Amino acid sequence: MLSLRRRHLLIGVLVLLTLLTNASVAFWNIARLVRNERSVAQTFEAETEIEHIVSLTKDIETGQRGFILTGDEAYLDPFRRAQAQLGGALDGLEKLTSDPQQKRNLPLLRQGVAARFNSARQAILLRRTKGARVAVRFIRQGHDKIEMDNIRDLADKMKSRADELLAIRTGESSDSAQDAFRTFWIATGANVLFLGFISGLLLQAARQNRQLERTVRDLKRAEGLRDSLSQMLVHDLRSPLTTLLGPLQMLEAETLGPLDETQKEVVTMSAQSGMRLLKMVNGLLDISKLEAGELKLSRTSFTVSNVLKSASKEAKRDGDTTTAPITIEAAPDLQIYADHDLIERVIINLLGNALKFTPTDGRIALRSLSSNGNLRVEVEDSGEGIPNEDLGRIFDKFGQVETRKLGRKSSTGLGLTFCKLAVEAHGGRVGVNSELGRGSTFYFELPANL
Repeated sequence: MLSLRRRHLLIGVLVLLTLLTNASVAFWNIARLVRNERSVAQTFEAETEIEHIVSLTKDIETGQRGFILTGDEAYLDPFRRAQAQLGGALDGLEKLTSDPQQKRNLPLLRQGVAARFNSARQAILLRRTKGARVAVRFIRQGHDKIEMDNIRDLADKMKSRADELLAIRTGESSDSAQDAFRTFWIATGANVLFLGFISGLLLQAARQNRQLERTVRDLKRAEGLRDSLSQMLVHDLRSPLTTLLGPLQMLEAETLGPLDETQKEVVTMSAQSGMRLLKMVNGLLDISKLEAGELKLSRTSFTVSNVLKSASKEAKRDGDTTTAPITIEAAPDLQIYADHDLIERVIINLLGNALKFTPTDGRIALRSLSSNGNLRVEVEDSGEGIPNEDLGRIFDKFGQVETRKLGRKSSTGLGLTFCKLAVEAHGGRVGVNSELGRGSTFYFELPANL
């Protein structure tokens, strides 16, 4: 028989081995949870990139359709943006893809996107060289529909596979947590002294597992909401609107024959309303992209005074010509490195807001200032002003402020939200100072080194 001392030594060795085994298993389970969490995040990013690619492909279709109907180069803007971004989106998806099945589908998706782009480019070339009828006949052959269906099918397969991977990794996390609990009870029976240490490891594993499951549910819910919104905006609203506006503008230009005064007035009102609705849809889409961080900035160096002048003309053109005059105060040589189109739209939105609430005998001042190399742009008006209790929500999405004098509200409440998100995307900030009866000053500041 073993002596008491040796028995104690043997028990100690057995307990130590048990604890080491438990610690190793617990560490392995926690490491697996961390790996699964990273894989889940990477898989979700890949799903988001797939949706982005499908959205860009739809932009190609929208730009092609609008240009063929109208011949207006402006309708090719979505086509050009999609052309510039598709390569980077596909490369980004390739970096995120590690599953063998997804790797096999990715070249097919590249081929489908390339085929759709080539068909669109061919249709656009036919419209430019041989006219709308030849281009329409080419489209009616149905190649573009087949190519879009192939792209959607591949995207659905890849997203379905991503969902399977998410489910598998969530199950692995649950199994890992269960194994860790079993190890805990074995180690507890062997040595109570290590109970606190082992419990901490297992509780951490359980918390990570619950957090992982909540994250997957939240991501799936957000994915569904974003997918529904994108489909409604890009497919169900923007494409029919573009198709509708083309014939209206042709009627307005009397391309299809002369109109009497009443007919021309009705067509003009319809075209203007359609353009406003299209701008609203595009604004919603831009806001969604800015919130999701999907709208990439195209920074260039440009003169601030020039963009102030062009924004002033555009705001006047969009509004009533009988509105208050706009004075511009800007140094002629002040330069900024930013996204020219986004900054111009921010200024147009701020000016449009000022023009809407400033009487014709009022004044609007548009100025740019430089302080320590930072740019500050201000739009000051002598309108009705904003109540203090409303200043905190003036930049909220769909936020509207009812004026006390006229009882009116400011459109959809999307313009100022776009301004806030666009400026913050540059690392800047936006704000407002206002006093009832004395007017408002909206401003934004951009840092020196963008």
